[in-house]
Amino acid sequence: IINRISIPRHGWYNYEALSSVAKFIEEKFKEYGYIVDFDEFSYNGREYKNIIATKSGIDSKKEWLLIGAHYDSAIDSSGADDNASGVAVMLEVARILRKSEVSEKIKFIAFTLEEPQAFDLKFIIGSSHFVKKMKKLGYRYKAIILESVGYFSQAKGSQKLPAFVKGPDIGDFIGVIGNKKSRPLLELFDKAKTYVPSLNLITYKAPLNGWIAIETRFSDHAPFWDAGFQAVMLTDTAMFRNPYYHTSQDTPDKINSYFLENVTKVLLSAVLIEEKF
Repeated sequence: IINRISIPRHGWYNYEALSSVAKFIEEKFKEYGYIVDFDEFSYNGREYKNIIATKSGIDSKKEWLLIGAHYDSAIDSSGADDNASGVAVMLEVARILRKSEVSEKIKFIAFTLEEPQAFDLKFIIGSSHFVKKMKKLGYRYKAIILESVGYFSQAKGSQKLPAFVKGPDIGDFIGVIGNKKSRPLLELFDKAKTYVPSLNLITYKAPLNGWIAIETRFSDHAPFWDAGFQAVMLTDTAMFRNPYYHTSQDTPDKINSYFLENVTKVLLSAVLIEEKF
């Protein structure tokens, strides 16, 4: 999946490639037995769509566990880690859970236009549109967003951190970032990591909705925070670890498959624990 998606697919400069990747994701969801709907919108005179996959249709309930990942890439980037890795984990979780009862409670979303756009540098456009629309329609969410989850390093000094954030200097962990309201989801992942002991998982509660460490808001979880929903971002910390971030060298050979497998396992564990409550 990562190999198939890892092509330049910026929302403006690679519109046809982005549409091709959208079609691929749609077909995968259908192959796994999901009903696919679209949240469509116009931006700069072009049509874009968030891809929504559920087992019984989006109208079957109002309250959802949402698992999401953006499928566009930055300008001139192959986007393997950012964010083919997140899409791959989302699709694998959808595949594994497709015949389980818990899948009825999950809304999988592939978001578009997460990356900065060429003319106005706006970003998180697709998820912002989705959250605003769905909140108005009365839907409620607990959201788990996958954002760059495949880059791993055990070298000392390989991990940098945002200002005012303390943590390790080795990039061998997956971060789970939440806000104050999302504490139950952070606690959920603290429980889930006990089922995947080979994965180093660190949770972080961003103060003031992330406005102190602004980089903690740089993905599709931020609109959920602003709308008052619980949401966390699973991330390898992107630009703070991956030297190929937002470049043409963000290619599949840089992805650590064992790390990606463990991220998939911990997400599955969290979903199944959540089902027990």
